[in-house]
Amino acid sequence: MENTLNIKCKSAVRANLKAELLWTEKPLSFWGTVNPKNGEIRDNKHPLYKENMSGKVLAFPTPKGSSGTGLIILEQIRNNCAPAAIINLRSDPVVLTGPIIANRFYNYQIPIVNISEDDYKKLEHAKFVEFFEDRDEIVAYF
Repeated sequence: MENTLNIKCKSAVRANLKAELLWTEKPLSFWGTVNPKNGEIRDNKHPLYKENMSGKVLAFPTPKGSSGTGLIILEQIRNNCAPAAIINLRSDPVVLTGPIIANRFYNYQIPIVNISEDDYKKLEHAKFVEFFEDRDEIVAYF
């Protein structure tokens, strides 16, 4: 039997989705860190080095870096290697622009939610996370 944990969140982009979780305790920059052609993390100093975010829920506490992040996410969408969803403690415009533009102009949803620091730590060993279009809650599956 699977263990689950319901977590309250603030949703920036909503969709119904359940996908495998890729979690890190370190901030992430998409510009120069993520290969937009295949979704692989190519920064050899990052704990997720060589992991692939394509089709997974990507959880990283905060973004860092470039205003080009939104463009990298849009390019990942074009190349079918974008994360399925994003979980942050605090999303900022550099992360939000790509998914918001994709939602508005391409009807392509990458759910983005923010959760508390305590709840974020609880996700570390989750295997899957489920998102909902109709409520500010996610469910983690262990």
